[in-house]
Amino acid sequence: MCAVGAALAVLPAAASAQWRLASPAAAAVWYSALDSMRLPGPGAFAFTRSDGPPTTRLGRALAGERFEILHFLPLYFPSASRAALLDAVDDAAASRAPRTPRAQFAVGALRQSISDAEDRQLLADLAAVARGITPTVATPDQVAAWQDAWNRRFARPLAPFLAAHRLDAGMLLVIPALGPEGRIFAGLPADRADNLVAVGAPLGPADADGPLFAAVRELCFPLVSRVADAAPTLARQAPSGGEAARRASIAAVRCGAELLDLVLPAEAHAYRAHWRAAARAAADADFDALFPADPLLSPRLRAALKPYAPPR
Repeated sequence: MCAVGAALAVLPAAASAQWRLASPAAAAVWYSALDSMRLPGPGAFAFTRSDGPPTTRLGRALAGERFEILHFLPLYFPSASRAALLDAVDDAAASRAPRTPRAQFAVGALRQSISDAEDRQLLADLAAVARGITPTVATPDQVAAWQDAWNRRFARPLAPFLAAHRLDAGMLLVIPALGPEGRIFAGLPADRADNLVAVGAPLGPADADGPLFAAVRELCFPLVSRVADAAPTLARQAPSGGEAARRASIAAVRCGAELLDLVLPAEAHAYRAHWRAAARAAADADFDALFPADPLLSPRLRAALKPYAPPR
């Protein structure tokens, strides 16, 4: 038996609960504020549920690359209440010490990324917008259903891949205000459970498990990043940050499909249907045409995934 097969054979059933699903109000209100302004981000898909260019003066001011951290802020303070998260934003804007130790990482990250005083004032303006929003969150019944589906259908087949990439456990946030482009924050290498992923809600009635398929794609991103970093010609082929992000985004979609083909083929068709919907394509559209193989990344990703195929 190969090493991956051996790892799967001894995996305890309890491992199925290692990724915990949630729809916290703090993340929901933050991403709802970004959605209200249609704040864009790099990648092949919309970063917020409402597509199109920014709709407000504040949104246009925050659309620059130097504000990219705003798309990840809730992942830097996952235990925050709504009030604590927005207080942290205000503290960063005013260059104050964080009010609680748990806010220190988020406040420090904001200060480091957004150093200009005028830019920091925009943070306070954004926090004020967020305070006036009543966000939509997934219901407890929905979260429980996704948790059950993940535990029963996805966790065990994906476990060897996740363990190999130090993604054994973490929290999966389902936030209706997010677009198809999710977020991932991989924790410190020494902590294999300190990982966070945020994805949007189902894309329609036929996409009930959409957040799980979105999560599979997000969980491929660390591998995509490592493969891209190991490809010295990628920087020359995609010199702009936006183009590199678009290529990685599409490569991650394909990575998720090929991973499921290997370890969970029963879900691969529905995964592809989810991403056709994310691309606003017809249900019978050719997946490979929508998400073409990257000549540089795809062969390397395919080789990296091959060891996870179960023994025949």
